[in-house]
Amino acid sequence: MSGLSFFALLVVIGICAGITSAAAGLASLISYPSLLALGLPPVIANVTSSYSTVASGYSSVLASARELRHNRKQMWLMIPVVLVGAMIGALLLFTLPSKYFKELVPFCIGAAGIILLFPHRPRQAHPELIQNSRAFGRSRLHRGLAWVGIFLVGLYSGYFNSGAGVMMLTLLTVVNRQRPFAINNALKNVTMTATNTMAAIIFFLEAGIHWNYVIPLFLGNILGGILGPIIVRHLPGRLMQIIVGIGALTLAISLIIRNVM
Repeated sequence: MSGLSFFALLVVIGICAGITSAAAGLASLISYPSLLALGLPPVIANVTSSYSTVASGYSSVLASARELRHNRKQMWLMIPVVLVGAMIGALLLFTLPSKYFKELVPFCIGAAGIILLFPHRPRQAHPELIQNSRAFGRSRLHRGLAWVGIFLVGLYSGYFNSGAGVMMLTLLTVVNRQRPFAINNALKNVTMTATNTMAAIIFFLEAGIHWNYVIPLFLGNILGGILGPIIVRHLPGRLMQIIVGIGALTLAISLIIRNVM
C-alpha cells in the first residue's frame, strides 16, 4: 500500500471512529481493531487510538453545546472525578501486564451492551425540573454509587480506552434517567474528552507515539466528532440505546475471538 493510500485509509477510519465515539462512545469498535489489523501490538494500538480520539472529543463537545447549555453544573462536577481516575489508570497501564486488560475489556464492554439492550423507559420530567434537579437523583446512596461509578469508568478509560465511552454512557443512562439520551451522550463526550486528554499527556511522557498513524486518524476524528452529535440529535433515544448496545456486544465478541486465537 502506498503512503498516500495508507494515509487516506487512516483518515476514513478516523472519520468512522469519530462518529461512533461522539454518537455512541464506541470509537474502539472501529479504531482499536483496525490498528491491530494494521499490525500494531495491543498496548501501542490502545495508546494510538486514545491519542487520535482526543480530536473527536473536542469537536463533539463543541457540537454538543445545545445539550450542555443547561447541564453545565453536572458537567463541571464530573470532570475532576474522571480526571483523577484517568490519571491513575494511565499510570497503571505502564505498571501492570497487558494481559490483564486484554482479558478484562471484552466482558466489561459486553456487560455495558447488555444493560443498554434491556427495555428502558426514561423517567419523564419537564425541562425546568431537569435543569434544576440534583445530579443523579435525591438519594445519598444513589448519588454516592454514581460518583464511584464515574471515578471507576475514568480509571478504566485511562488504563484502557477501548469501550470506556459506552461504559460511561451506560452508567449515565441508568443513574441519570430524568435526562434524554442526547444530554447523557453530551455529558459522556465531555468526560471522555477529559480522560483522553489526561491519558494522552501521560502516554506522551511514558510511551513512544506512532505519529504516522496518529495524524491521519486525528484529522478524520475531527470531522467524525462534529457529525456524531448531529446524528444523535435527530434519532430517537431508545433507537440509539439499541444501536449502542448491539455495537458494544459486537466489539466484545470480536475482542474475545481475537484473544483466544
